[in-house]
Amino acid sequence: MENKKVIRKDFRRLNTLQTNYLSYMKSLSDEGRDHPVVWNIMHMYSSAQLAKVLANKRGIDEELAAITAAIHDIGAVMTKTQKNHAEAGEIYVYEFLEKYNETFRGDSPIITKKEIDSIAYAVVRHSQKDVADEDDLTELLKDVDSLDRYLHGVKTKGAHYDRCVRVAKEMGIEISLSTLN
Repeated sequence: MENKKVIRKDFRRLNTLQTNYLSYMKSLSDEGRDHPVVWNIMHMYSSAQLAKVLANKRGIDEELAAITAAIHDIGAVMTKTQKNHAEAGEIYVYEFLEKYNETFRGDSPIITKKEIDSIAYAVVRHSQKDVADEDDLTELLKDVDSLDRYLHGVKTKGAHYDRCVRVAKEMGIEISLSTLN
């Protein structure tokens, strides 16, 4: 009989966080929003998955990257607007992750203060696509956000375009450059 190895990554924090964030978003109305709530839900899940893949390739903690990607637009979700949503997200990142730690994490591990600070730093800077950051998690988030937009069919140009081209090459995937700009 063949010995089959089974591997399983521990994404309990991510799964718990996304479950609770999804429940919250499902209670929201589209009224007055720049994007419908369903967009934020789709973007949360697909960004988190892309973050895992890219983090693995870059040697970054996959769960931390996925958590960051999952909540990176929390400012837009909470304020209903894309305008300054990255900067506005900082306070919501802290509130949501502290609530995770204190209220709904169950038996999932805590998210440490250092991790929360790293997530908040990346979230605040993720809209600055044309500015290189020395922080690897922040750069990963900018790349994931740009590629995810493209994969959802959002018109992609400028710094988003440049990041899509670079990340596609890094990942060894082909994207139709004619549809990017």
